[in-house]
Amino acid sequence: MDSNFTKDEFSEHVQRHGAKELDWEPFESQALLDEKYRRGHVRMVGASITGKHYEPGTIPADNFTLSVMTMPSGAVAPSHAHEVEEVFFVLKGEITAWWEREDGSKEETILHEKQMIYSPAGIMHGLYNHTDHDVDVQVIIGVGKPQKPTYLDDTLSET
Repeated sequence: MDSNFTKDEFSEHVQRHGAKELDWEPFESQALLDEKYRRGHVRMVGASITGKHYEPGTIPADNFTLSVMTMPSGAVAPSHAHEVEEVFFVLKGEITAWWEREDGSKEETILHEKQMIYSPAGIMHGLYNHTDHDVDVQVIIGVGKPQKPTYLDDTLSET
């Protein structure tokens, strides 16, 4: 796109969270294994980590993804790693975040609203909603069409 963009081109690059539906499908197969893995997404920019690389109403991108993930009370985003970096930024609530070593030991912290954690490529990391309320987390992944993540639990990699 050049600097002589049209009003329509501009409008196609604006997203409004409230105008989109919360999508529970990307992790539905994990939630069927255990309800604690239930979490929903509103994808804004880029493609899904589930291999779903086209979503109507989502702005395509080459270099990153941006979504808002809703995690109900007790929900877990299990230990996983990506081929690129990932950022979790807490928009609403608080959440436990961690990095996990090869030996299974973890470094973890509680993140409050407007706090974040950056996970480098290849580092196992995850989240747990330890509260009684839904938590909203902005998720940014450093590639427009991410590969499926690698999970410590192989049964989650197959979903």
